[in-house]
Amino acid sequence: MSRNKSSPGTDGGFALYPGDNAAGEGSIHCHGLAWSNNPHHSESRYKGNNIFYISMYDHLYTRGYVRNVPGAPMCGCIDKMPVVSRSDCTQVDVTELWVATYTPADSTAGTSASFSFGLDPENGVDIKFNACQGANNRNNDLEAYYKRLFLEGKASAEEFSKIQQTLVGNGNCQQKIDEFVVTRGFEKIQ
Repeated sequence: MSRNKSSPGTDGGFALYPGDNAAGEGSIHCHGLAWSNNPHHSESRYKGNNIFYISMYDHLYTRGYVRNVPGAPMCGCIDKMPVVSRSDCTQVDVTELWVATYTPADSTAGTSASFSFGLDPENGVDIKFNACQGANNRNNDLEAYYKRLFLEGKASAEEFSKIQQTLVGNGNCQQKIDEFVVTRGFEKIQ
């Protein structure tokens, strides 16, 4: 909760949800997206479309997800999210059809040469929303997708390291909980 003091009903503090699924508080669905640091790359230019697709269409309209985990935002950047084992991931696959038109000068008509370049007005953009294709064939996994962005030079090592502080990997949550409570002055009694 201290990562996002503006979450409903909280002003800091922390909450622990040990266990997973039936052995814990029940299943929780985490979903994320990431994009290239290059503002001209299609992942960056169409990130708003991806956010809308995930939050409004896929999660709200299709699946009916309407509640957040207490103390966590329903939607936000990873530095505001709680520590979790993993997160699903959606990427945009974009096809753009660009049209270039050259019109030569016509001395009889008195027109000069012109050149235009732009997206085709009818079929210019096709956006597909797919499970992220992560590194090492780990698909639909935000950490693996961010690793792929890092390996392709689209994200920094520092950013990838920060992602791994929140997405700790399957089976590692209890260890992170144990490490965290010690930083708050508590001692785990076996």
